[in-house]
Amino acid sequence: MKNRFIVGIILFFILVGTFLYYLRHPLTAKVRIGNHVFPVELAVTQKEKEKGLGQRSSLAPGHGMLFVYDHKEVYPFWMKDMQFPLDFVWIAEKTVVDITKNVQAPKPGQPPAVIHPSAPMDKILELNAGDIQRFGTKIGDTVTFPDK
Repeated sequence: MKNRFIVGIILFFILVGTFLYYLRHPLTAKVRIGNHVFPVELAVTQKEKEKGLGQRSSLAPGHGMLFVYDHKEVYPFWMKDMQFPLDFVWIAEKTVVDITKNVQAPKPGQPPAVIHPSAPMDKILELNAGDIQRFGTKIGDTVTFPDK
């Protein structure tokens, strides 16, 4: 009986430790568009999608956040709580279907910008403003997801 209790306590702490690790270390992946591979954080849950990059002061150069949806639709995005400008790469399956460049963070007292793609999409890649031009991303580019 005592051994079961000890094993139970150990398993509990392993589970709590794993949970806390993933809270601080979000799921990551890589996205290749053209010749550049972007290390990205994944926004999969509704809570992750709502928060996005909001309340952060920066994003590492050449990195991004990939929002993943289970079906194609014209999903709106906004700049709520953003502190820096972004580029948006709208993706349907494995093709860039639209791009939106240099969307500014809201100034104090101003409502956040709301943007929409021109076509249904199931993924969106948020990048630092200027990265679309810097890496030559364009509509029609193929998007792949290489292994880590």
